[in-house]
Order: sequence, then C-alpha cells, then structure tokens
Amino acid sequence: MLTPILAAAVLSIHAQPMTDSTDLLPVAATNGRTMDAEFADLDNDGDLDLVIAAEFGQNAVMLWDGSRFILKPDAITQGKRHDSEDIAIADLDNDGDLDLVFVAEDDQTNELYLNNGDGSFTDASNRIPVTGVSNAVLALDVDADGDLDILIGNRGQNALLINDGNANFTDEASTRFPAHTETTQDIEPGDINGDGFIDLILANEQANRVLINDGKGFFTDETEARLGLTPNQETREADLGDIDNDGDLDLVLANVAWSGADPTDKLLINDGKGNFTESDSFPADAAFSVDVDLTDLDNDGDLDIITANTGQGAVIPIRVYLNDGSGGFTNETAAYMPTGGLIHGIDVEIVDVNGDGKPDLYIANHVSFDMLYVGTGE
Repeated sequence: MLTPILAAAVLSIHAQPMTDSTDLLPVAATNGRTMDAEFADLDNDGDLDLVIAAEFGQNAVMLWDGSRFILKPDAITQGKRHDSEDIAIADLDNDGDLDLVFVAEDDQTNELYLNNGDGSFTDASNRIPVTGVSNAVLALDVDADGDLDILIGNRGQNALLINDGNANFTDEASTRFPAHTETTQDIEPGDINGDGFIDLILANEQANRVLINDGKGFFTDETEARLGLTPNQETREADLGDIDNDGDLDLVLANVAWSGADPTDKLLINDGKGNFTESDSFPADAAFSVDVDLTDLDNDGDLDIITANTGQGAVIPIRVYLNDGSGGFTNETAAYMPTGGLIHGIDVEIVDVNGDGKPDLYIANHVSFDMLYVGTGE
C-alpha cells in the first residue's frame, strides 16, 4: 500500500519523473522514527541495500532482492532499542565486506556489527571503548595506515578511535583532537586547504569548528582564521562540495533554532586555501533544516542543494535549490517536490536503488514511515 501522505505524487529530478514507490519498502520497519538511512552493498551481490537507525526503535537491515527491499530481521541483534542517531558503513576489519557502526544519543550506547560476508552481522560492540551522548559517526583513515578509523561526535569531547587493522580500537582523541565542549551533530571530511590531507568540519549546536589535518591524523582548530561566520548557529549537518566550479570545496550548513539561534541555512565559499566567506547568493529559507546534500539534481554539471526539513505542523519536507553554475541559487522546490501532509524530513538520500541509471529519492520521515521515490524517466 502506498503512503497516504503523498500517494500518487510525481516529482522530477534530473529532469526525469519519479513516482511514489514506498511499497517497495517494508514500511513497518521504518516505523516513523528513522534518524539516518544509508545505502551500501552489504551482501556483495552488486546492488545497494539499506540500513536505518531508529530513535528508540529497532535498527534495521533491508537487502535489495532485485525488485524490492526485504527486511532481514536477524541480520543484526534484535530487541535492542537504543536512541540511535547515525550510521557508518565501512570495511573495518579488512575482510572485503562492509561493517556497521551505530551511535546513540540519550542512552549512550554505541554498536559495532561485523559483516559475515552475506549481509548478516556479528555483534562486536564490545570493541568500541567509548560511550557518550553521540549524534555523529564517520569512518575515515585518520592515521594514513591503510585501515579505517572511527570518529564519533559527542556532547563534549569527540572520540577518535584508531583501528589496529582488525577492528580493534583505541581512543586517541586526547592527543589527536583539540579539546572542545560543544555538541557535535555532524562530522564532515574533506581537503579544504588543498594540501592533500583530509580535514574536518564539525557541525555543532554551538560554534562550528574547522579542524586542519597535519597529514598524520593530528588536528588543529583553525576555526577563527578560516570560518568567516558568526558562531551563532545551531547546525545539524554540514556538506562540502565545489559549488562554484573553481576546484575547491565550499561548505553548506543546515541550521535549526531550537536553542534560539538563527535557523537560516548558510553557504560559505572557499578561497582555495581553506578560508570561507559567507555567500549572499543562497536564498535559504528560515526552515529548520536537519540534513543537507549536494548533488546535481538537474543534470547540468553543477552541484545543487537539497535540504531535509522538520518542525511543528505541516512542512515542506524537502527543499530544492538549483545552482546557476557559478554558485548562485534559486528555490525550485515547487517544481520538484510535492507539498502538503504532515512530514518531518530528517534525512534525504539520492541513490540509484534499482540499478537502472536513474536517480531515486529516499526520505526519512520522523513522524510516519519513510518514503521512496523511484525515477521513471527516459
């Protein structure tokens, strides 16, 4: 049965129509409390599977069978209902398949699942040596030794777990990270200063931060010199991409105002050396944006902006801003998205779920079951 909220809706991305295909999901498993959705090939069959993190619900693994997503209730441990907020999917034990990390906020319970090779997992959560009020997780080779480490964004000091190559982890945050007290909602990686090393943007509920990598995985806080933005932001998500096609990474911040900050989303342009200046060419609305993605929505060769929005009452769950090619944007939501209905967008993912070469859209909806729109254009 199709969702009653947007039944029969048709929208257009990449100038192609998309149709409501929520019936390809086991919708009961998405339960209206999804906080994050991630797609990856978990069973090594060449297509994309789906993992969701639920807020005090059951986290879930759904495998694509060639025509729809099938819930695999025993893929990960059942009966655990933590305040899961974010997911990292990566090969952490170097065995050629993808493992899962979930981090949790209120009940401070982080989980690690090692893939058995077929999309089923063994609980190895005892290998995560830290707890905290956690909202973000990222897998990244911090120390350039060929394996993937784990970064966790917390309320207060973030964690940096160094991998021994076999998915055993040691927290080295005290020596590799500068100390801070903010609440981190997202950790965004990218080489912002063009030196070949991956730096970090910390999207925080208070002042956002720019951390510069020395090439060996030790980070220096250079926020004051590099971030041309007042700290009065309550940022939920950051995304890096070359907005103005000049070869460096620009920055978009998705903001909310639950603590009274300015909720307007921000676009910051990189000068090529990792110094950012706020752009006035982004007509961002003062909606509560909890996710932002950069992707070429209209297939014209530049990066557009799509945000997931939440709030009280009926909202526009997804907003679309099209790039003119030089970093100027217009709000084209009405042309792309259906409107109406009680929908709180928490996460949006644009992927090709069925492998037909057409972009599909997944919306994590915090007040009802999630939604899937599948591209049908030529």
